[in-house]
Amino acid sequence: MKKNIIGMILTLFPLFALGETVFVSEILIGKSQHEIKSFLNPKFSNESYSATLNDSSFGFRFGVKFFDNVSIELAKHDHGSVVNEFTVYYPTSITGTPSGGDCCLGSEHDYTAEAIIPVEIESIRFGIKGEVELVTNFTVNARVGLAHWSYKNYTPKKLTNFSPPPVSDGSGNDLYYSLGAEYKFSEDLYLGIEYSLLSVNESYAVNDVSGSFSHDVKDLSIVAGWVF
Repeated sequence: MKKNIIGMILTLFPLFALGETVFVSEILIGKSQHEIKSFLNPKFSNESYSATLNDSSFGFRFGVKFFDNVSIELAKHDHGSVVNEFTVYYPTSITGTPSGGDCCLGSEHDYTAEAIIPVEIESIRFGIKGEVELVTNFTVNARVGLAHWSYKNYTPKKLTNFSPPPVSDGSGNDLYYSLGAEYKFSEDLYLGIEYSLLSVNESYAVNDVSGSFSHDVKDLSIVAGWVF
């Protein structure tokens, strides 16, 4: 995916020579909300899990403005790490599970344990921005593009699938969208606010085990930008 993004940028180089090209650089700092759902079939432990958690987010973005109201952009976002804490139970009939333990869910022979699983996600984004000036120095904008997302250690699959081999990192591609507004303080500096959405939906099947997860990442960011 990274090679594809670079290739798309290279194909745009001939457009740089058309008219007066403006370059923009931005820093984004804000909060991210993570809506996570994970499902597993059959029931080896928890059959489903869902949570809404928050963390800080950070990003930087580079843009090329070909026209007064249209830009092409490349961005890197760190959407934070959310720690999922919950109780799971293992029927003692499952091979390799400990016997005994604390109290029971469904049977006095079930074993319960506390799970702590961090889910950390980042994305590289390539897209287009359109903007309209409402009043002098104040504009509203919308963005759409392709995001290459990746998890650091665990995907949300790990929240319901505890069987070996361990679930490690994962990556994929999905569309992202955003809405924002900006106020220009000078010809070179502006400040804005932006709300963006990235939805990750994945399914899997290995032998007789199947499942899926969804992860909606919603970022609300303050944007500081400068033109050069």
